[in-house]
Amino acid sequence: MINLLEGIAYLHEKGIMHRDLKLENIMVKKDDGKSGKVIPVIVDLGLAEYTNSNKYLYTRCGTPGYVAPEVLKLKSTDPVQTYTAACDIFSLGVIFHILYFLY
Repeated sequence: MINLLEGIAYLHEKGIMHRDLKLENIMVKKDDGKSGKVIPVIVDLGLAEYTNSNKYLYTRCGTPGYVAPEVLKLKSTDPVQTYTAACDIFSLGVIFHILYFLY
């Protein structure tokens, strides 16, 4: 979980929001060292957008069940309403909730 939070924090520091975080967009790889630890890798940045780009931040996108409420409440006819990178944090919360019950 900490590695995922660090990965999203890195994206947000660079001014990028993923907008489609879900379990299927998190791959794992083994650490090259002898520890055998598993490292999560965030993939599928197809819906990612810069946080300062107002051009696409009023579009509803993402996977149902993982999408933040502020994204769902958007009206496609009102491009003045936008959302922030906090939508990724909501999606991470859903992922952590699912992982809690899986493991």
